[in-house]
Amino acid sequence: MATRQARSFCRICAAHCGVVLTIENETDRIVAVKGDKQNPMSRGYVCFKGLQAEEAHHGPARLLRPLKRQPDGSFAEIESEQALDEISDRLRGIVERCGPEAVGTFKGTSGSLYSTHMIQLDFLSALGSNQFYSVNTIDQSAKLVSFERQGGWGAGLHDISQSEVLLFFGCNPVISHSTMPVMGPDPLRTLKQAKERGLKLICIDPRRSETAYFADLHLQPLPGRDTAIAGAMVRTILDEGWENKEFVARHVGADRIADLRKAVDRFTPDFAERVAGLEPGQIRAAAKMFAKDSASGAAFAATGPSMSPFSNTMQHLVDSLNIICGRFRQAGQKAVVDMINPADPIRAEVIPPPRSWNNHPPSRIRGVGMLGYDRLASTLAEEILTPGKGQIRAMFVSGSNPATCLPDQKKAVEAFRDLELLVVMDPYLSTTAKLAHYVLPPTMMYERPDLPIAVPGSNIGTISWSQYAPPVIDPPEGADLVEDWYPYWAIAKRLGLDMKFSGFDLDFGVNQPPSTDDMLEMRAAHGRITLAELKADLRQYPSGRIYDHPSAMVQPARPEANGRFDVMPEDVAAEIEEFLASDLAQAPGPGPGHSHLLISRRMNRVMNSVGNNLEGTLKYDPVNPAYMNPAEFDALGIAPGDRVEIASDHGTIETVAQPDEAVRPGVVSISHCWGGLPDEDGPGVNTNLLIADDRDLASVNMMPRMSAVPVNVSRAG
Repeated sequence: MATRQARSFCRICAAHCGVVLTIENETDRIVAVKGDKQNPMSRGYVCFKGLQAEEAHHGPARLLRPLKRQPDGSFAEIESEQALDEISDRLRGIVERCGPEAVGTFKGTSGSLYSTHMIQLDFLSALGSNQFYSVNTIDQSAKLVSFERQGGWGAGLHDISQSEVLLFFGCNPVISHSTMPVMGPDPLRTLKQAKERGLKLICIDPRRSETAYFADLHLQPLPGRDTAIAGAMVRTILDEGWENKEFVARHVGADRIADLRKAVDRFTPDFAERVAGLEPGQIRAAAKMFAKDSASGAAFAATGPSMSPFSNTMQHLVDSLNIICGRFRQAGQKAVVDMINPADPIRAEVIPPPRSWNNHPPSRIRGVGMLGYDRLASTLAEEILTPGKGQIRAMFVSGSNPATCLPDQKKAVEAFRDLELLVVMDPYLSTTAKLAHYVLPPTMMYERPDLPIAVPGSNIGTISWSQYAPPVIDPPEGADLVEDWYPYWAIAKRLGLDMKFSGFDLDFGVNQPPSTDDMLEMRAAHGRITLAELKADLRQYPSGRIYDHPSAMVQPARPEANGRFDVMPEDVAAEIEEFLASDLAQAPGPGPGHSHLLISRRMNRVMNSVGNNLEGTLKYDPVNPAYMNPAEFDALGIAPGDRVEIASDHGTIETVAQPDEAVRPGVVSISHCWGGLPDEDGPGVNTNLLIADDRDLASVNMMPRMSAVPVNVSRAG
């Protein structure tokens, strides 16, 4: 059978690894996938998930035609334009009766990985709603909270190529590929090469992760104690005089650094090591390796500590480590730029803390506001279930599975079932899609044109690479699929809205919708490179190109720039006192009445809930086991493969026990975003059945306690 090859890049995660697809000409099906060795960013690397493109595009689980829920709860196929007619009519009625704030959208990781994803905000703006939700506020939103309260640096942190040391709090880029912007694609080779040139790596993680395996110093604390560890490192560095005194004097100031030192006074190394269950001397050794023995390289925190209690306080102190040590790019150094975004100058200056949530009215649920573009995901179920003005009655879900990923899954499912209109855009009948009134399956990544992920005003890449990806296969014959942006355009047209995209007015007076290339042209119009230029570059650079753009050079601070970091505002100081009064700052352990602390973990074959419905994945990982240290099995009366019950004070799940010597005793590690609806069997189990969404909340972003959760582990049955 004749075949052809096509180059593209994967869009399962933000690493965007280059791929070479082998396509059968007669059937137009992908029959093989391998890494693209010519791709200058990923250099031939592609992970297990990217290699599953054949099944993902052509497998039996994929939906090829829209579905409409019937009165008996079943689904029937419906033409896409008919579905959009009906959706528009129902939406019009909801808006007329309840107002535009009754309409919301939810965007997930997959929904962010196509370049037109910001159309959701444009759609809501045209409608008159700001009910935009995403996974951002239940993942690593502590990073944004820290920036908003402490300020940021215009030129960004050192990346791995500029670093003598890296300090990772709960980061596992060897598996996640997404400790941005320090590491991205081809993480293992990147890390090994950096180690060969002398990079020192410090990992703070309750398990000896795939990344911690390469650490020069691995601190293996009890979960939830990162705040104490980071605070003790800050205290040690200041007491020893290891801070970057010139940077601190210029960009922090003596008064504020004194406030920081006062706030961390009780975080002695002895105290932090005791409550975290660490060996004496480990914190001082980490502080010395980071601050005294190395002149460059930054500290980063990732999903684990960001889902744990006091995550905003933790992130603030981790960022304070970078500030007091001056671990930022300076004028004359190279920076990484997103070629799709405007060529704004990158300057070596402080961006003062904006605290932008003060610019938005509080919501009716717990009086919280917004974080960036987002309403807070942990409040969504109550926003749907609570009657009154502003109650959400219609939701559009793009590239996400919130019925799986939201805390308190039972309440989330109850809320989605309560909606008058739930529209889900997903290529599969996901947990959330099973609850929908309409399911609109989209084209998949190799069937549509695209650009790398680009978020206005930010850069999450690790290298100044870009590539236009044309469609390399057609959608399956007989399919009725939509581009991800199209339903928003089509509904806006039907409702007679005036709508923009990427700053351009959309013309609804024409019979034909714009093409996806038209949308991409608008998205890139103000960038460092236009769509036409990217397309032209494909002839010489079919695997993308690393661009040496003039704006990638860090510029000096503006003469009038006088911003300073606010390293210890009053609300953060108050949170530190709350931490010190909490159980986490008392004796080490999971707390009274509990045997273990539950933590999340990444799995190499899935990306959140993406991939755990594929036969190629389930062959290796049929469930998400409970990984525990094998030394605990006898005391629990269990053997590998036995079913165990995991019980929190909110819920109970069952799964299979597996030994893992890398996990610290007293900790149980289970991957998140598995399982089906609460009354369904698998695959796997959903840890969000153990999580409450209305307590143990961080300030500002209302982040629930989704890791370091006290649980009891026992033999099932």
